[in-house]
Formats: sequence, C-alpha cells, structure tokens
Amino acid sequence: METLQLALLSLSGITLLVLVLVHSRMGEVWDVVRNDRDVQRIARIHEHENNELRSELRAERELVGQLRRQVQMLLGVTPES
Repeated sequence: METLQLALLSLSGITLLVLVLVHSRMGEVWDVVRNDRDVQRIARIHEHENNELRSELRAERELVGQLRRQVQMLLGVTPES
C-alpha cells in the first residue's frame, strides 16, 4: 500500500512539474505573439507614414515644376525637357 501511495505521489509530482513547464512555455509563446503584434502594429504605422510622405513628396515635386514653369515664362526662357 505504501508503495502505491509513493508511486501516486511521484506521478502527481511529475504531472505538476509538466504543468508548470507547459505553463512557462505558454507564457513564452504569449510573449512572442504579443511582441509580434506590436511589431506588426508599428510596421503598419510606418507604412502609413511612408505613404503620406510619398504623397507629400509628389505634391512638392509638382509644385516645384509649376514654379519653374512660371519663372521660365516670366523670364522668357524656353523650358528644358
């Protein structure tokens, strides 16, 4: 009887150890998932900012082109292509 109790106690201890290890591993997995979500969110923010900057750059280039054409017209210079 004592041997059976010792075996059951050992099995319970092993089960508890496995549960602790699984819980620890799940915590690590959750940290990876959470960090991945943060990285994806930051990447989306940067992508949005880059798109805005590209749009602003296109608008600035267009404005520079218009201003150059106006200056050339005022100076009577033919535009260079």
